[in-house]
Amino acid sequence: MTADHLREKNIMRADFNKTNELLKEINAALQVSLEEMEEKYLMRESKPEDIQMITELKAMLTERDQVIKKLIEDNKFYQLELVNRETNFNKVFNSSPTVGVINPLTKVSVRCMCMSSSNLTTGVSITHCCVPCNFPQRRVKLPRWLLQIPSARSGLPGTSHSERIVLETASSVWTITKSMTLYRPLCEQAFLCQTL
Repeated sequence: MTADHLREKNIMRADFNKTNELLKEINAALQVSLEEMEEKYLMRESKPEDIQMITELKAMLTERDQVIKKLIEDNKFYQLELVNRETNFNKVFNSSPTVGVINPLTKVSVRCMCMSSSNLTTGVSITHCCVPCNFPQRRVKLPRWLLQIPSARSGLPGTSHSERIVLETASSVWTITKSMTLYRPLCEQAFLCQTL
């Protein structure tokens, strides 16, 4: 009985060892197959749908990059155009203009006599001024209605203060009216001189 038991025990041990070796071989083969499958999965080719989507996305990115680049260039162009227009505008129209206001309610103080009374009948020859106003040397023809004022015919030095103011105010008004087309610098200087 003991000999039979030992024999069966040896047979079972041998079968177990064979089965164990076989399972080890199968396990090694499966391990190799698994590694091959993993490598094949990592190196797999893209699907056609994926390739098409990638191409479309790349095209969209390229188009958007071009649009952004164009917008940046347009922005630079318009900024330069704005600076250019502002510079040209400031050259043509002064950036800090001198604004003059005529107030008719203020008293007129006559300190300067740029107009010579002797020339009122034939025209006024303006040559100099007692105030340094850089008055231009011009000859202005006064209208007929201004020459009919008594102080204009008799001469300024012999007239009264009120008549002088009337004559000079009328002369200034006429010069300012005429200056819209012809005598703008002249009337500005004359008005400044007569109201200083």
